[in-house]
Amino acid sequence: MTFSPPAQPTSPAANLPGWRATGRRLADTRSAIPVSLDLDQPRQGICIEASGAAAPDGLLALDLRSEYRLADHWLRGDDVTAVYELAGKPAGELAAAHHLRTTAMWRLHPAASGTSAWQLIVSSQTSQLQCDASLVVSSEIAGTDILWGICLDGGVHWQLDPSPKANCLLLRRGGSSSADGGSVLVAAHPGECRRVSARQECGRTTVECSLFSPALEKGVLLRSRMLAAIGPATDDTEWAGQLAAAFAASPPMLTT
Repeated sequence: MTFSPPAQPTSPAANLPGWRATGRRLADTRSAIPVSLDLDQPRQGICIEASGAAAPDGLLALDLRSEYRLADHWLRGDDVTAVYELAGKPAGELAAAHHLRTTAMWRLHPAASGTSAWQLIVSSQTSQLQCDASLVVSSEIAGTDILWGICLDGGVHWQLDPSPKANCLLLRRGGSSSADGGSVLVAAHPGECRRVSARQECGRTTVECSLFSPALEKGVLLRSRMLAAIGPATDDTEWAGQLAAAFAASPPMLTT
């Protein structure tokens, strides 16, 4: 399967390739279905309109665990970057995370025709001597049919049973017999995610990827990457496996 870079439409400076910006709301112009991102609502992630679903799917959503404010944001090429700082002065266990500064970059990811993909690159640092930096990136999808994937020897081994070694999941919208809803891949880069888990409720599946250590020291920068993609249900293990394997083989990011 050949992967081609996203098209580069002619657009004003405010609407960089792939993204169409309206204030702090963005739309991915590559997709035939509505795909949006609201920087003021990182817990919603990238919203994908699902055919026949009461609510859109949400991919690569960032849970900062407390109240936050959008401190800065910018567009550059295929990347939209947002900087979040916790708002107010929380008490108790949340006080340790008060000085946590988190940068989220949602990046358009090249994919084959008929498939759309995105990365989320998260980095955190603190001005305190030490704070709790643990975060969760989640994706909520309409559907309960799951394949668990383990990246091995340049490929992906898919299985029905959950595994603590899994670093990617393939979810089929509307079940394995539905070819209309398509499939969704959620993948964590090996070594950059503490745990990948899934829970199901009312016909929907939430995939949670736990990032970073509870103990972040001043002067240390933590980074982690996630990948999500939507594509056809037909031959989904092939296109999803190729995307996940290529993502897993990408070089590690700088973490200091």
